[in-house]
Amino acid sequence: MPNMSNDKAADASTLTPAQRHFIEELAVLLVPWGMPITAARLYGYLQLKEEPVSLDEIVAELEVSKSHVSTAARMLESYGNVRRLGERGTKRVLYVVGAHPGTPLIKQVTLLSQMSSLIARRKDAVASGKAADRLGRLADFHADLSRAMEGITTAERFQDPE
Repeated sequence: MPNMSNDKAADASTLTPAQRHFIEELAVLLVPWGMPITAARLYGYLQLKEEPVSLDEIVAELEVSKSHVSTAARMLESYGNVRRLGERGTKRVLYVVGAHPGTPLIKQVTLLSQMSSLIARRKDAVASGKAADRLGRLADFHADLSRAMEGITTAERFQDPE
């Protein structure tokens, strides 16, 4: 006998086959970066939505459990990929994609800058010769990458127009 809840969820879905395919393809690309599959699918899904969506809507569209969606949403929220919104007069929670695509990278920019400073400051105390030279190049690499990422994450063209 078919599972009625899964049948209802599939019937409730408004995603087109192309949208489903996009979500899955994006998820496959995000998983190797350490993003759990449900979070990756949720991220792709929210990119397609024009309005905030509830957990129940997400569950129906992605056909996953509410607990998995809730966990994924909290994780994405903690990194700045999504925002949680309250619905006035209710306890219902809505989710929307984060306003700026660079928000999750801001922590990495800071980390790269700190790594560059540490390596540059300590390289001569911990290494000599070729190893010190290699550490110097590593410090320069991290500094350049940090500056480039900072320039991109703060670029006005990526700001949300709303």
